[in-house]
Amino acid sequence: MGVGTLAEILDELADTIRNVVSQVNDVDVQVEPRMVIDPSPPCIDMYPSSPSMEPSLEAFGDLIGGELITVRVRVSTADSEAGQDLMLALMDDEDPLSLVSAITDEPSLNGLVAAMDIQGRTGYELYDAPQRHEGAWLGFRVFVILVKARS
Repeated sequence: MGVGTLAEILDELADTIRNVVSQVNDVDVQVEPRMVIDPSPPCIDMYPSSPSMEPSLEAFGDLIGGELITVRVRVSTADSEAGQDLMLALMDDEDPLSLVSAITDEPSLNGLVAAMDIQGRTGYELYDAPQRHEGAWLGFRVFVILVKARS
């Protein structure tokens, strides 16, 4: 297998997260492999971080080194307690909805990634939601570093 593209890796990461999250029957979460500008929360989207490369992980022949990816969660604040309960479940490493566990469920992303590591997680963050006149969405981000598999 050759080197996967960044788009293919994000597609596979979204599939991996979607597969884990969908096993919890009472929660319907939108999981997308690209940045979602106008989501229908709850939503998990992902995109290259800024900066988006980690040159310290360069091996011979690599141009970039590691890819830095942001995985973002946003929930509605219409029912603040329910939104926060969902956020806490996604933040918790022991909960069936654990985002970190979902991200690392298939660490090679079906052979596209040679190495993956969670670099950190934010606390609660507020995101503007003027498109839907809801005021704000509540969310957090997880930062993932991965190294493409080379054949």
